[in-house]
Amino acid sequence: MIEQEITIQLSDDPFDTKKVKVQVPHGVKLMCNEAYAPEVLAMYGVNDATLSKAKLTEDQVAYTTRGEISFISEDKTRALVDIHSKHTAYCILTKEPDYIVEQLKVGMEIDVKIKTAKNGDVLASISDAMMEVKLKEIKDAIGNSSIGFTGIVKELIHGGYWVDVAGIKCFMPGSLGGVNKLHDFNVLVGKEIVVMPITFSKEKDTVVVSHREYLRTMIPSTIEKLKESIKEERVGFVTGTTKFGVFAEFDECLTGLIPKAELNPQHIEALESQQIKPGDSISFWTKEIISDRKIILSQLGPKVDIWDGIDEKYKPMMVTEGKVTKLTAYGAFVELEKGISGLVHKSKLKNREIAKGDRINVKIGSVNVSDRKITMNIV
Repeated sequence: MIEQEITIQLSDDPFDTKKVKVQVPHGVKLMCNEAYAPEVLAMYGVNDATLSKAKLTEDQVAYTTRGEISFISEDKTRALVDIHSKHTAYCILTKEPDYIVEQLKVGMEIDVKIKTAKNGDVLASISDAMMEVKLKEIKDAIGNSSIGFTGIVKELIHGGYWVDVAGIKCFMPGSLGGVNKLHDFNVLVGKEIVVMPITFSKEKDTVVVSHREYLRTMIPSTIEKLKESIKEERVGFVTGTTKFGVFAEFDECLTGLIPKAELNPQHIEALESQQIKPGDSISFWTKEIISDRKIILSQLGPKVDIWDGIDEKYKPMMVTEGKVTKLTAYGAFVELEKGISGLVHKSKLKNREIAKGDRINVKIGSVNVSDRKITMNIV
């Protein structure tokens, strides 16, 4: 037996052809110009996968497969795709994006989605196959907190939004549009946002996505940036109020509380008269970061850090006077000024007898502002 490739014309359309490889006895040459039924093809060793594809097409079931371009018309309006079935698929290139059509060449292998038209034509769509691959990629990312997708909020509907993610229509509940409840649901329409797939709704046959989940992943890194610029004034917007103060969202994903005692007089009056509303712009400074989700804000000015500039005021080898405030097994703590103390290690005390409250001269060793540490020697 030898392998021979034959071309089958499946209908009166000269483009409706199919090449198949069959096993034939030595010296036999097959020629055919009529449709081969799957049962006949099976006699010539056509594999089960090919037969399955033929059956899917006959049953008019849409499926995605790999095919090879066998013909492209001169005006690039149509192409034939060999899908390794008894059918040759017909691709209408005018329905495909220009950037795809420009790259197509005879012999190129591509993914196509196959479906049967009402008139029996087997149609191939390159863009539909790409959408199916993209949909699978999005569905596979459900539950993975490290994968996000850029989408455009296309429309506000009852209960949420339609979000276009690379051509895939996804649903985002209104409650998942922000890290806090949105004061105006229309603010997201038309915007480009990053979303994370969280589940697949069989009822709506669509992926459900969340912008809130993405924003929550940003919190740790945003907190670190906040620490580095903690003295800078910030502008946020009100998300809610209580008799104790005002909640504000800022830096895209952070929320903090401005206690009533930390509000300026105008905002205290507005809070008491219930004139502060969600969505109102408000400025403040960061007073204290207790945790990622517990941040205290203030309108009374930036936090004053008594250690700021200490490394400029007290430099290594400098001799100054301090007061002994504490004696321990490993040395003596000496206060240089209120709130600023350093350690004289016991090995540097030179067997000198000192007591709490003594004023002594010390020589500065090192100053570490970030760790709030100063080392020194007794003079």
